[in-house]
Amino acid sequence: MQSIEAPVRPEGGQGTLIHLSRLRPARHNPRGKLVAADWADLVPSVREHGVIQPILVRPLDGEDAMEIVAGERRYRAACEAFDGDYEIPYVSRVLSDADALVLATIENLQRERMNPAREAEACQTIVLNLDGDKEEAARQMGWSVETLERRLALMACTQKVRDALVEKRILLGHAELLAAIPPATQDSTLDKVVAQSITVQMLKERLGQFARKLNDAPFDTRECAACPHNSNRQSQLFSEALGEGFCTHPTHFDELVDRHVAGIAADYKDSCPVVRIVKPKDGFVPLPVGADGELGVGYEQYQACKGCANFGCSISAMPGSYGQVAESLCFNAECNSKKIAAHKKALRQAKEAATPAVPNVAPNAGAAKGTAAPGPQKKDTPSNKPPQRVLEYRVEQWRKWAANALMSQPERNQRVLVAVLLSVNQSRLASAEYRDAVAKITGTNVGTNLFEGALKDTDGFDAEHLPTLVQCVSAAAALGIDESNLETLLNYLEVEEAAHFKLNEGFLALYTKSELDSLADELKLRKAMGEGFAKRRDGKKDDFIKALLSVPGFEYAGLVPKVMRYKRKKFPYAARDADPSASEQMTPTEPATA
Repeated sequence: MQSIEAPVRPEGGQGTLIHLSRLRPARHNPRGKLVAADWADLVPSVREHGVIQPILVRPLDGEDAMEIVAGERRYRAACEAFDGDYEIPYVSRVLSDADALVLATIENLQRERMNPAREAEACQTIVLNLDGDKEEAARQMGWSVETLERRLALMACTQKVRDALVEKRILLGHAELLAAIPPATQDSTLDKVVAQSITVQMLKERLGQFARKLNDAPFDTRECAACPHNSNRQSQLFSEALGEGFCTHPTHFDELVDRHVAGIAADYKDSCPVVRIVKPKDGFVPLPVGADGELGVGYEQYQACKGCANFGCSISAMPGSYGQVAESLCFNAECNSKKIAAHKKALRQAKEAATPAVPNVAPNAGAAKGTAAPGPQKKDTPSNKPPQRVLEYRVEQWRKWAANALMSQPERNQRVLVAVLLSVNQSRLASAEYRDAVAKITGTNVGTNLFEGALKDTDGFDAEHLPTLVQCVSAAAALGIDESNLETLLNYLEVEEAAHFKLNEGFLALYTKSELDSLADELKLRKAMGEGFAKRRDGKKDDFIKALLSVPGFEYAGLVPKVMRYKRKKFPYAARDADPSASEQMTPTEPATA
């Protein structure tokens, strides 16, 4: 999500009116579900003066309606005051789900303080939609990162505790203390707090907030036996002590936990793109992704998700679950929800298509004249976000492919050189690479960057080398051109990826094991390996890569992953169109080495 400053639609400017019947309540209101009491105090004023402050809405795809982003209480009050027959002022913006939630939350914060539990839930969704970027989330909320983390820490509370805070049966201090204890004991402790009217201070004293249970430690506690901060040892020295089995030095305890959890995380670095250590202040809730079930995305999409930069696992640094690993998670909530919705839609359409026709009904009965029978639904192509390291590798390879193609296509080389000089602000020559090429071709060293010295060196080159040196200028431009123009160059040169790319250990080493799992599915290597695939995948990454590259009988020639292909755009060749014989002169040859 780049910005929440979405463009204002012309028909939705200040003072524009829309009928209540064309409005739909927000699907995700940060205040939670509204009840009549929430807008009752607005009804008399709205009935007398109407709605003065415009509500914020966004268009709904495929509908002649708008969804409310901010101002649902005004909308509800107007519906009651005018029995639904009223035109309300509005401002319309084109917003994603994530942007709409941010603006709705900010509007609520500016208008009236939200309950901290609801703030925590809204902030958690915003942080998830920003791929865990707390700094950006805090900036959008107008908060400090510390304030944001304090709110997110409330997500360590169970739903029952957060609901009690919303219902004002407990204070914020109670919730903050309860967040520090394991979720398994929070609800029972809450019941005692409410039933016995326990104050915040009393709860603080009872919980022993700063103590840590040694039985919960994921690390080896044998060295703790002689530690002065072990409550067992304190009991031997003092008449008053916290009790048996506690560590009274929480900072050191947490450091040992962090070290242990970091070790587990290191073991997973080759397994999936994202390995996130989760702490109480993160307000983290796992977002499982799978092929089936209520939150399924379908088999093909799930295989693609394994190769996505947002796929991974979490390692718990939370009390009560230290070191526990949650695998097969998605770390982009908005993308995940779209994939789930698409899968549900596909299942629904498949079910409707398989439903037998109703008997004894004439063909096209009840259908509008000229309406065609519904055809087969287009199936969504599985998609993901490729890892950044692979994208960087791809651009590096594309540059080499373009440089080689330029060295093997003399006429197009000259035309590209002219284009580079005409668009000098859009391209740069890779001068260091060009200098190396000159030294290799001429067998000399060009030792100066000054024009006069370079000209003296150049004047001493053999004349037979000059055409090749000029060709290398365009190749050097290909090594420095920006990515969008690089794709244009590849299209102009009609570069075939299969002529340059070969699946090898260096390329596969860029991937984690989950990404390799997805790639193997795409390239049909999983099917070719058969039952042995799972065993190889679950072993060491290096052995898995070797197995992928040595499948008996598999045809590797011409095998190019989607991520290494550039987007094809037909180039209008003026010279070819003007002279058909030019087509033969400009046909790409086999790649050469620059």
